Amino acid sequence: MAIGARVPDSYQVATVTHHNRGSITVTSTVGGEVSMLLLPSPCLTMHTNAAGVPGLTAFTQNTSTYYSNTPAQIAAVLTEYRVVACGFRLISKDTATNTKGKVYVARVPTTSNAPSWNTLNTVTAASPDVIAVYLAGVTTTTPSLVMNMPGVRVFNMQDLLRGEVILSAVPTHESFYRFKGTFDRSVVGWNVGQVLADEGVFNSTTGLVNATAGGRKDVAAIDGGCAFWIWGTGLPGTSNAFDIEYVYHLEGVPNAAGTNLIPSAQRITTGTTTLVEQALSAASAANTVINYVTGGTAGAGTTALLFGLDTIGRLRSHKGFMGLS
Repeated sequence: MAIGARVPDSYQVATVTHHNRGSITVTSTVGGEVSMLLLPSPCLTMHTNAAGVPGLTAFTQNTSTYYSNTPAQIAAVLTEYRVVACGFRLISKDTATNTKGKVYVARVPTTSNAPSWNTLNTVTAASPDVIAVYLAGVTTTTPSLVMNMPGVRVFNMQDLLRGEVILSAVPTHESFYRFKGTFDRSVVGWNVGQVLADEGVFNSTTGLVNATAGGRKDVAAIDGGCAFWIWGTGLPGTSNAFDIEYVYHLEGVPNAAGTNLIPSAQRITTGTTTLVEQALSAASAANTVINYVTGGTAGAGTTALLFGLDTIGRLRSHKGFMGLS
């Protein structure tokens, strides 16, 4: 997925793009196993029974669940956002002679019962397995059950050694593309005790939002998304089994007071007419040299000029797509 991607729907308001990327270190148990859920939100990235995952931050009250970005970090860039796409790459950094074991991967839909960001940060769950069931309807107490899932894939650790295991999270329902607000309503006095239809924590006794909820709407909602249920077995015990590279492509409404609204890489990708024409000028000059070497000077300049004009014309005919002006 290219940097700067947007959802191709009928949304008419101008948006900007942003992307979050990083890496995670996965450590195996004494018995040589790993088990986790990779999730489609930068605010809700992974769930695993392991204690401590380098590269991610654990929720305060539920330390088996991790995030790569806080809602405040997203809010500093975008006031509303949605995840256009996300992907993960599994990479083993062991040697070919020491690499052993298998990794099972199954796609599972994320549920509408997933806890909100504030719930995970302020309310302690009964067990990590309870969270997994709410997130994606799977169990972490018996991770080998992943083998019973339809479409499960099996990889040798040698596949991870070559970096060939790339997972693309394709949403399962259009509801995943709804924009989510990032502003923290807990600082707004009139919201105390108020109930909204999509509020994260609800007290069935009082009918009000729990005070510990923080008042934020679910910035990490993953309903309609896709998670990856992963189980590794036969790995070297208590070792850096493999690393996971992740990237989240975000689209949203910019925070006017924020900074770095569009990553510098995106500006280069989008480009301008001037930059494109400069590139074409260089290509034209190179073409002239090639024509000179292969056929002499006669017609070389004309050929390069026609080549450049034709290419510029074709690019400008698609300027709306490429962002050219």
